[in-house]
Parts: sequence; C-alpha cells; structure tokens
Amino acid sequence: MAAAIATDTSSPNVTGAAAPAGYWGSVTSTIDWCESNYTLSFYIAEFFNSTTSFYLVAAGLLPLLLHRDLWPMLEWRYLLAFVSVIVVGLGSVAFHGTLQFRHQMWDEVPMLWTVSFILYSLLEHHTKAPRYGVPLPMALGLYAAFATFATSQQGGNAQWFSFHTLFAALEFPSLFLVYRFFSGLDESEEALRCMLRRGFRAWGAAVAVWLTDLNACSMLRLVPGYDFWNLHAFGWHALTAFGLYTMMLGMWFHRLKCVLGVDVQLVRQRGIP
Repeated sequence: MAAAIATDTSSPNVTGAAAPAGYWGSVTSTIDWCESNYTLSFYIAEFFNSTTSFYLVAAGLLPLLLHRDLWPMLEWRYLLAFVSVIVVGLGSVAFHGTLQFRHQMWDEVPMLWTVSFILYSLLEHHTKAPRYGVPLPMALGLYAAFATFATSQQGGNAQWFSFHTLFAALEFPSLFLVYRFFSGLDESEEALRCMLRRGFRAWGAAVAVWLTDLNACSMLRLVPGYDFWNLHAFGWHALTAFGLYTMMLGMWFHRLKCVLGVDVQLVRQRGIP
C-alpha cells in the first residue's frame, strides 16, 4: 500500500542513496520506500514490499472464499468492500514491484474508493433500508472522484500530501465508528468485541510502523539486513491486512446476525475466523 520515502528533492523525504536501475527503468512514482531497489530481482523494484502486498489480496479474498455459503446474503456494499481490498493489494504489488507512477495510481486510487465503501457500510450498518438514502453514496462517490482526480493529476509534494490527506479524511471517521461500535457491545457479544478490538489495535500498530519506516529510514538502514525484514513489508502490510480482515468480517457478521436476522455464528476454520 502507498506511503513512503520520496525519490527526489521535491518530495517530503529523501533517502540520499541512488536507486539502481532495473527492468522498469528510472523511478517515476512520487514516493519510494526504504527498501533498496532491485536487490533480489532485476524485474522487481522492491521485492519484499511487493510480495507482502499479497497479504492484502488475502484480506479481501478470504472472507469470500471461507464463507461461500453466505454469498446469497452478501450485500453489494460488502462485496464492493472485499473486492476493492483485493484490487488495492494487486495495485500495491504493481506499485512496489515497478515504482512507476501509473502503477502507484493502481494502489492509491483503489484505496480511496475502498475507504469510501467501508465508510458507507459503517454509516448504514444498523438498519436494513438505507438510513441516509441516495445522498450518502452520491456524496461519497463525488468525494472519491474528486480525490481520484487530485491524487492522479499532480506530482511531487502536492500529490503526496493530497492523497494522504484525502485518504485520512475518510480513514479516521471509519476507525472512530468501528471503535464506538465495539466499545458499545455488551458482554454477550464478547467474542465479536475482542475480534474487532484486535483489528482496531492492529491498524493502530500499523500506522505507528508506517510512520517509523517513513521518518527513520536513514537510521533503520544502519540495521544489518533491514532490506530483508523492513517494517513497511512485514509490519504495515501484515498489520493492515489483519486489521482489515478482522474489522470487515466482524462488522459483516454483526450485520448478518443482528440486522438482517441470518443465523450465523463466529467460528474458526483452521484457526481463521
């Protein structure tokens, strides 16, 4: 997923090291992470950042594969949320694998739409019929379209700050709604509360890891072998995937059981909820 160390002096942070050329040529993305480029493969710019992006693909795919019996009750809002997370993961694979601006947009633009789908699902969670009617999806759609334009039609500092600001403007309300929801659950739903709380904490830890890798790259690179266990790959990607999976699945479970009246239970399949 996006966020990073900039590749030139016009961007927020500079690694100070020249990136070796590989199959995809010079870096054209506005951001470039702390992992050294083309260290393991001539064809993959950031090997571990790219391959661990499949965690995100799994976060969107597993709810669909493990709960095929619930497909007849799967609402469009959750289908869009799950599929969009898969798209984000694939876009992240392409972005980190190439460090090309067009592939950066395959990561960042789907993120903007994904958080819009998730916020809609949270705001319309408690009633069968939409509480806010057509205006809510229209407003979120217009916002996502504007954010897409602002993210994809700029470069340098403007692009970097536009994307992260516009994404955070929907991310933080979504996290607040999840927190308020699981904090208000009673003791009879302790399993669900624990599940959502774990996902929420994982996302918080992911943000801390994201900021550390972003702002302390020069120090982290002094640690032996950092390229092979860097925080963006094995911290941010792993923790956000776990957080998304548990929070989305938990909210879907509650809506099915308590709002739509479907007879479902929280169980584990080979250790996975």
